Amino acid sequence: MIECVTQGDLAGIERLYHDDIRVWRNVDERELVKRQAVKVVQILSTLSDLAYRDVRIEASEGGFVQQHVLCCTGPKGDAVRVPSCIIARLDGGRIVRIDEYADSSAMAPLMG
Repeated sequence: MIECVTQGDLAGIERLYHDDIRVWRNVDERELVKRQAVKVVQILSTLSDLAYRDVRIEASEGGFVQQHVLCCTGPKGDAVRVPSCIIARLDGGRIVRIDEYADSSAMAPLMG
């Protein structure tokens, strides 16, 4: 998934995400459907110097937990580091649910 996001591989994300995926985000407490979640990936892939650092992934019953720091250069040229965690559930080998927890204050430069 990380490779698809950093390379802007929307077709790869489409294959990874189940048609019925729901993505909940703590930053805005919204639940996104597949079309919206793919759009977020598209937006992320346009950020300069986008990279995932300190990635830790652990399998869980029915999915996985991923901790990472999302790093990029913000729109104003500042270095942005967003500590994050996602809890993902799988169905048939595809991601059917993501609950994303990101540091909202660290994300602020990207939300502008």
